[in-house]
Amino acid sequence: MAKKKLPGREDILERMWKLANARVEDAVRLACWPEEEPGRLEKLELDGLTEFKRGANGVIELKFTDRARLLELLLDAAEHSGQEQVDWFLQAMEGQE
Repeated sequence: MAKKKLPGREDILERMWKLANARVEDAVRLACWPEEEPGRLEKLELDGLTEFKRGANGVIELKFTDRARLLELLLDAAEHSGQEQVDWFLQAMEGQE
């Protein structure tokens, strides 16, 4: 199996921007989706959805990407635009945990 190349800095920043601006409407649609209608699910845009739980009692829990944190990281990236590749980004993500 070929080893995947790490995405470049610009690719990561672009993906972060997309996640920071992800819409939530499709995640809400998913939560209300009738179980007897599984079709068309693959067309839902769920990029910002990080967790989906449906409890036995019918309670639905949706968690989304932390937009504020992503925007902080993007601002930090703009301030460090001269650094090579993604080393600083990986360090920032490690510090987030």
